[in-house]
Amino acid sequence: MQTTHFRYKFYLHRAKIIALLLFLVSFQAFTQQRRKPGVTLHRIESDQKKFKYGFFLGAHQNYYGLQYSDAFSGADYDNVTSITPRKNLGFNLGFMVNFRLNDQFSFRFVPVKIGLYQHTVDYNFTDGTIDQQIIESTRIEPGLFLKYRSIRRDNSRMYLIAGVSASMRSGKDDLETSQDRLEIGKFNAKFEVGIGMERYFEFFKFAPEIRYSRGLVNVMTGANNFYHNGIQRLVTHNFSIYLHFSD
Repeated sequence: MQTTHFRYKFYLHRAKIIALLLFLVSFQAFTQQRRKPGVTLHRIESDQKKFKYGFFLGAHQNYYGLQYSDAFSGADYDNVTSITPRKNLGFNLGFMVNFRLNDQFSFRFVPVKIGLYQHTVDYNFTDGTIDQQIIESTRIEPGLFLKYRSIRRDNSRMYLIAGVSASMRSGKDDLETSQDRLEIGKFNAKFEVGIGMERYFEFFKFAPEIRYSRGLVNVMTGANNFYHNGIQRLVTHNFSIYLHFSD
């Protein structure tokens, strides 16, 4: 079944994330044993600030996790072999505020994040044709995260980050139409977890980050048509790369 397939893919991704975490933590521990003499430390005063501001750019790969409804086994879908979400690319940009708790823990508040999304769902028929439903949206996604940093080594630190974010489609609701289509709700909530590395430069701090997020809300609406009735649940999955610039 499709549900088992997506659960299996999630476990595969989880294994990759754990392997990456172990590798980066091991790398950080190794580099801490090799202190280079004569290194100029940048932005030492930055770590002592209670509040720090910055912005970020990002790219993501997104797809839906899909669960079939009981109706998919009925006569209305006899000529449909499967309903398959595709992976798509999108972009993010936003601003952030960091609240220092101590040298290693901090909160990151994202008041403004704009995400550009495209989701694609294929309805595959027995005659080989595909009915493709495309959902495009611009979303506002504020979030709150807890960040744990390793001890600073020269001009770098590794860190882990986790938190929650909301996602609201911007603009007016789609105009009503007599044509059946797949419709997605305006609101979503997500749990996010990631890993990154801070690099201190003379005038700014740069932090690339890899993050995974999973939707907590079924984004299906209550529409009653061919495109909705075969699906019980849709949740979002995103793999993102962020580039952060801050004081």
